[in-house]
Amino acid sequence: MALPPETGSQNDVPRLRFLIDVGTGMDFMAQQERARRQTRLLMAYFILSVAVVVALVYLVLASLILSYHESPAYPSGLLNAVVPVLDLLTRMLLHPLAYLKWVWRPYLFLQTASWTLLSISLGSFYKIRRLSKGGAAVAELLGGRRLNSNPNDPDEQKLRHVVEEMSIASGTPVPELYVLDNERGINTFAAGHTTSDIAIGVTRGCLKLLNREELQGVIAHEFSHILNGDTRLNMRLMGVVHGILWPVIIGRVLIRGTDRPAEPGESILDEETSAVRLPFLPFGAALIGIGSAGLPLVRLTKSAICREREWLADAEAVQFTRYPAGIVGALKKAGGLSKRGRLDTPHAETASHLYFVNASVEPFFHFQSTHPPLAKRILAIDSTFDGQFPHVAMLEPTLFERQRLYEDAVTQALAFEKAHPDSVLSGLTVESIRAANVIRLGLPASVARAIREPAGAMAVIYAMLLGTDEATRHAQLDILRTNSDPGIYQTTLDLLTGVENLADHVKLPVIDMALPALRYLDPELYQQFARNVQELIEADRAIDLFEYTLQRILFRHLRPYYEKARPPAVAYTTLKPLLTECAILLSALAQLDQNDPVQARAAFRNGARLLELPTEDLNLLTREACNLPQIDVALDRLARATLILKRQILLACAHTVAEDERVGTREAELLRAIADTLGCPIPPFVQATGDLKECPRPR
Repeated sequence: MALPPETGSQNDVPRLRFLIDVGTGMDFMAQQERARRQTRLLMAYFILSVAVVVALVYLVLASLILSYHESPAYPSGLLNAVVPVLDLLTRMLLHPLAYLKWVWRPYLFLQTASWTLLSISLGSFYKIRRLSKGGAAVAELLGGRRLNSNPNDPDEQKLRHVVEEMSIASGTPVPELYVLDNERGINTFAAGHTTSDIAIGVTRGCLKLLNREELQGVIAHEFSHILNGDTRLNMRLMGVVHGILWPVIIGRVLIRGTDRPAEPGESILDEETSAVRLPFLPFGAALIGIGSAGLPLVRLTKSAICREREWLADAEAVQFTRYPAGIVGALKKAGGLSKRGRLDTPHAETASHLYFVNASVEPFFHFQSTHPPLAKRILAIDSTFDGQFPHVAMLEPTLFERQRLYEDAVTQALAFEKAHPDSVLSGLTVESIRAANVIRLGLPASVARAIREPAGAMAVIYAMLLGTDEATRHAQLDILRTNSDPGIYQTTLDLLTGVENLADHVKLPVIDMALPALRYLDPELYQQFARNVQELIEADRAIDLFEYTLQRILFRHLRPYYEKARPPAVAYTTLKPLLTECAILLSALAQLDQNDPVQARAAFRNGARLLELPTEDLNLLTREACNLPQIDVALDRLARATLILKRQILLACAHTVAEDERVGTREAELLRAIADTLGCPIPPFVQATGDLKECPRPR
């Protein structure tokens, strides 16, 4: 099926040039590739940490075993216990080389190393398996409560609205939201392997103590981590380091009866320690000692990888919101709170690198901290900060002060970007956030309510797929009447008017907003939903571009939940074997909105030059040679390219669309389908200019 040229009106989209010049959507690819390089750095740090832990464990065990084995017997039991230890210390301090030679026993080392490596491997494997279902697993591990789609609490509504606006603005599915009800500190985190399984968690203190602007600054910080690929790296880091830390957790259970660490100044023994646990105290202490030997190495690993990303996330949060007082206010409140960002969960240390601020006691050596000091983070944005954290609520700054702080913050952010040219800002901008606010607040009330519940979200998708032709719609309604629940069928009819009134550029963001609810269908209901969507699309024996894009986006993000679908493995590291696929995409985009062959050829060349291939290798195809079935096959192959190649391909597609300085709705739909398949979120940039001028106040 060839794609006919679009005959509808065009929207001038200066923001598309902005997207291309700044590299907003495509920077997601670059940051993902950087995260992949940092994964290799993570593995190097981990191997080094394991080697040090193995060496320390061997030195401790071998020294104790050899000292008591070779020590002569004394009549006093106290002497039998003390003399070998004193002799060992003397050897170590006075004759270290002789001590190392004496303690070396290859057979004993092989046994110790084998058991240590086995225990670390089992601990890491256990944690990686537990985290395999994505960010929700981390949120539940930390004691989070999933926030429903229609919360009654005003603060929870505020959180959901802020996150939805950020999601729409960045072109990503709305993450799962969790509230850590038992945590009174001010903190947040984002976790997940891909944009399809991201979860954002906020503490009760963050939810209740921050105003909307401060909360938006914190959420913008977390979205920077999502868009830069930090969440996937952090999940891997959380899994691998658990193997080193798990002896500490087991030791706490044996000594305290709980895996919760002792607070500063609190006894290591739980107040209700029973006599039954007393025999396990030496063994528990030994496990804590062994695990603690690796704790500084784990903190160094986290610090080396994460601290720079925190600076970048703060800078981008200012760029996203253009309101530096928001994130600065959140950081000041966190610093002024006696608990700061500390969490009570026993897993706080395991996930310490995920948070907005430090979630445990500050280490004695600051270079081991996973986050920069709060005062330095504030000074990087607000140079007037005096280092004093307020204990009372601050007055809102004047407009003049906001503008001055904004100029200072932008200067700091640009200086950071100049010093780190490979850390280009992501696709979330204040314009896209404002546009997202327009979209969210402009939804019909019935549609806004429906997309937050599984049944209502299904009905909205069904209503979007109903055709305008009377015969086609009648056939589609017969399909729904026969194959769906009567309640969902009636809800679809009730929502039909509201869905039909949605502007074309709003429909894809509505799909993103419906995804969280659609992730909680029963498996049988999901299968029924998938079949119905397919049958509704095929009812007219044709598939248009919107139907294709909806189907691509919808099931790319739902299949990992219901069908355990794995991302395609990388198979292509150069563009040469993908020339045909690239030609199909560029030809389709070039001709989708063009009747003039000369202009279509110019658009094709404008995109093809970004692929940096000989011009004779890429030729403009006929419309019949780049129809939807061929685009579908091409996207499946391109999804197996490396991140760098995907970024290059998407950049070429964007330049093809931008050749005539205009972009139509169908061009935006196809570009969104391409970007989503390649794993790169882009904002809903097809927007009437007036929408941004008449932006209602957020609520």
